[in-house]
Amino acid sequence: MPHEDRRIIFEFDEAYKAIYSLCVQREKKKPPPGMITAIEQNMGDEQKLSVCIENQQEKTEVALEYTQDFLAAALMLYCRGLGIPLPKNATKSVMFGDENVTLRVQI
Repeated sequence: MPHEDRRIIFEFDEAYKAIYSLCVQREKKKPPPGMITAIEQNMGDEQKLSVCIENQQEKTEVALEYTQDFLAAALMLYCRGLGIPLPKNATKSVMFGDENVTLRVQI
């Protein structure tokens, strides 16, 4: 049976906007102003992520912790806002690069 494997790639600035939007929607603490410089998996718990945000004007850097599910939900919300269709029954996962985040959609 045929299947589909799609990858939607987001630059770190788009990932920041996605995280910020989902925090606003869920009334959670918003990330501070800045740019994402890295996203890394927590060695002790693979579901947890460390998102490093740097504010160049204030010369500060903070590491925030999110779950992979939260980041995937944020990216899906961002896709919805851009009109990118995502099948409801698809398996969704997140992969990380040096300068981007990939939402993988498998049917």
